[in-house]
Amino acid sequence: MQSSIHVKNDLSQLYENADQAAFLQPQAFVEGAILGAGACPEIPLPDVWLPWVIKEHGQIKDAAQADAITDLLFAHFKMCLAQMHDESLKVPSYAIYSDPSIQENDNEALSQWCEGLVMAHSAMEPCWQKAWNLMQKQKPDLAPEMAKNLKHCLLMFSTFADPEKAIKEAAKKGDFTLAQNLPLVSQSLQHTLATYIELSGELAAYLPNQFETFKQEK
Repeated sequence: MQSSIHVKNDLSQLYENADQAAFLQPQAFVEGAILGAGACPEIPLPDVWLPWVIKEHGQIKDAAQADAITDLLFAHFKMCLAQMHDESLKVPSYAIYSDPSIQENDNEALSQWCEGLVMAHSAMEPCWQKAWNLMQKQKPDLAPEMAKNLKHCLLMFSTFADPEKAIKEAAKKGDFTLAQNLPLVSQSLQHTLATYIELSGELAAYLPNQFETFKQEK
């Protein structure tokens, strides 16, 4: 099944307008936050996730500008849902870590994307927990492996949200190799994202009234 939504894979169109961009969080952060909203077991309404991406509340000129911004944001949200549904969602092109000591790259976009994704997960933690509790009641044998996988996903996203902090924390534990290994580790972000979405889809099946989900039951 292919998505019928034809928009850019990112929000570049929205950020081409300086007036619009001024009201928003950085593009990579917004892309991560919207993806995190769509990847929740219970997909939130726009009024839940739209405030996450707005930087300057109350500064939009008029209703027309507000509509232009929200239309593009919601189109991107729907595109993410469609790509989750047909399992074609990819990490953005900037989702690769380069060693700053070897290659001039501050990895800012990757960090912002992961930061947005982690923020969305944290904001939707009650929903994740609700689905998790229902899963444990019905299929407790699945919990250990799912917990291990979810913990790994969140650790990966958190690591690249703040690589410097992750490197320092690893060093405190005696691991002095993380800095040099991050470029290689980042290559598994696509697999990590796929695992995260799969876990969400599995948990969504335990929530009542989930008529519209991004992953069809097998």
